[in-house]
Amino acid sequence: MSDTISFTQQAGIATLSFEHPARRNALGAAELNAIEASLASLDEDTRVLLVTSSDDRTFCAGADLTQILDGSLSGDRFQAVTNQIAVLPIPTIAVLGGNVYGGGVELALSCDFRFAREGIALRIPAAAIGLCYPVEGMQRLTRRLGVTLAKRLLVAAETFSAEQMLALQLVDGVYPTDQLRAAANDYAAALLALAPMAVTNMLEIIRQLEVGELDFATASLLATQCAESEDVKEGISAQREKRAAVFKNR
Repeated sequence: MSDTISFTQQAGIATLSFEHPARRNALGAAELNAIEASLASLDEDTRVLLVTSSDDRTFCAGADLTQILDGSLSGDRFQAVTNQIAVLPIPTIAVLGGNVYGGGVELALSCDFRFAREGIALRIPAAAIGLCYPVEGMQRLTRRLGVTLAKRLLVAAETFSAEQMLALQLVDGVYPTDQLRAAANDYAAALLALAPMAVTNMLEIIRQLEVGELDFATASLLATQCAESEDVKEGISAQREKRAAVFKNR
């Protein structure tokens, strides 16, 4: 683990936090290693991951450019970590308490949901400094956002306010500073109350649809697994009895 990354798991919710404000939470080799170790240590009963930062100025500035330029870190290394986040079998929530720059944008968009603080800005300045953003990252951004918005982010290097992010569906909600973390935690708790098998299986099917590679037979099996589960019986009974369901992921 790194001093610049913290990771906790409690009551089904994991929190991964960037803790290096002096470097605008840029992610170097040590940080990427710590993130990978954290993801590998997710407990079986952890069903939601929050990705955040302790600093309200910057959420994440992406890969550490100093290490990129001196050759001690490659763009592929950063990409491998965002790929891991994007395919986690549990819902992920990016809590954007500060500005989001460069690869930090892709990292946030690798999560399933995003909540932002009022007053922050988001920008990918690759074109402004003469870089071509990594191809795999461009592919993810274009799939998630569509061609027009991807051009505005990457080719035109536009800066977006929190309000613009919400209007463009870059984020799912914008909150005052004193409400952001509570809103994200409440959303995580709401996800935690849902049937885990249904959440995980539908998440997998949606991700296949997003990349245009739906395995219909596998997707049908995932749907059937839910339909034949004990959890669906519990969910229907709970609704009829007007009580909270107690799901057991089986």
